[in-house]
Amino acid sequence: MSAPTTGTEYDVHSRIDRLAEKIENEVPEELRDRAWGLVLDALYGVPQEVDQLVEGHQPLHDEETEGPSAKY
Repeated sequence: MSAPTTGTEYDVHSRIDRLAEKIENEVPEELRDRAWGLVLDALYGVPQEVDQLVEGHQPLHDEETEGPSAKY
């Protein structure tokens, strides 16, 4: 997995707003459902990519990461 682009929630909302405006203003009405379908297709894989990001960030469990009782 390559390193993801970093951004904020605000960045995402702004990008979605611009995309919605583009679809509304530039895509013929009869093609808008298909345009939004492209957006949905792009979003379907995001939850799995987020899961992979989180899993890759979790430390391995060993004696040092087990908690306070592991010190005694």
